[in-house]
Amino acid sequence: MCPGSKSKAAAERGLVDFNVLIVQEVVYNSLSPSYRELFTEIDLKDKSLVGDFQMMYDNDARYIYFHLLE
Repeated sequence: MCPGSKSKAAAERGLVDFNVLIVQEVVYNSLSPSYRELFTEIDLKDKSLVGDFQMMYDNDARYIYFHLLE
């Protein structure tokens, strides 16, 4: 997806200004349950991801978690 299409996708959802918060599994695991509920899990082994996705500093990471801050 090119950068322009990302902006278009955000605009279609009514988002003008937003930030994406991405945390590694070790950080996610340290959060309280109420904060964990805010995040969506991404399985790094999911075949729908393009290529072999690895996290910097943690090549064995299995998941990352994200939350959209509006």
